[in-house]
Amino acid sequence: MPAAAVTEQLAAARSELDRAGDLLTAPSPEAMDRCSSVLEATGRQLAEWQPRIAEALGDPDALAEAWRLRRSFRRTERLLQNAGEFHSNWIQVRGAMTGGYTASGDAAPLLHGHRISLQG
Repeated sequence: MPAAAVTEQLAAARSELDRAGDLLTAPSPEAMDRCSSVLEATGRQLAEWQPRIAEALGDPDALAEAWRLRRSFRRTERLLQNAGEFHSNWIQVRGAMTGGYTASGDAAPLLHGHRISLQG
């Protein structure tokens, strides 16, 4: 496979990672679901392309695109980490609001009740 095709594949993967990152800037439940799908598909594509990527070693355009892909990956990784930290912190706040604090000063664990919804 020519190096130009590898460069195009890397650019396509970067574009998808950028899209996932954009979804994470306003992480609604729907955006998180779409982001998850985009990340899974991009990961599968990169895994499929990995053997062909080695063919472009030494190509400056492919190398530059690989670095752009890496930067996009790192940005998306940070956004995912921040979303996870936000969620964890919010669980602690909700625990403190609903259950107070433990004897050691930690927020009480958040208890999730069971829900049943019946429609007639």
